[in-house]
Amino acid sequence: MPGDLEAIIDALALRTLSLDDLRLEWGRRLGRPAPACRSREILAGLIAWELQEKVHGGLTAETRRRLTRLAGTFERNPDHRPAPTLSLSPGTVLSREWRGVHHQVRVLEDGFEHQGERFTSLSPIARRITGTAWSGPKFFGLRLDRGKDRPA
Repeated sequence: MPGDLEAIIDALALRTLSLDDLRLEWGRRLGRPAPACRSREILAGLIAWELQEKVHGGLTAETRRRLTRLAGTFERNPDHRPAPTLSLSPGTVLSREWRGVHHQVRVLEDGFEHQGERFTSLSPIARRITGTAWSGPKFFGLRLDRGKDRPA
């Protein structure tokens, strides 16, 4: 915790420095020349990131691999737009009213629970509720509709 507090105080102090002073601070703290940056706010943010990285550690190996793959994708296709991913924390409750009946789904570590039954995805739950094939994330309002709406 002392490292956390020190990093916070240091990051706040950076907000008061001029661009030239930030460049000097970069060199003093990191032992290398500051990047060619013309924005005081960006350089202060970069230094704050470096301080945070020293306290908490850097990116995980898996995160670095994912970023490298993503960078390669954008180099090959600058217009690439990745599909949003569904990221729900266990314990989250999804609610939806369907034809006058209120339905709740609890997010689990390894799936979902609806009316005491476990499911590995939301789509079978949406199908059970509606009686027709639905995208579960779309049914529960977790994904933007890219086509026509289904009647509720």
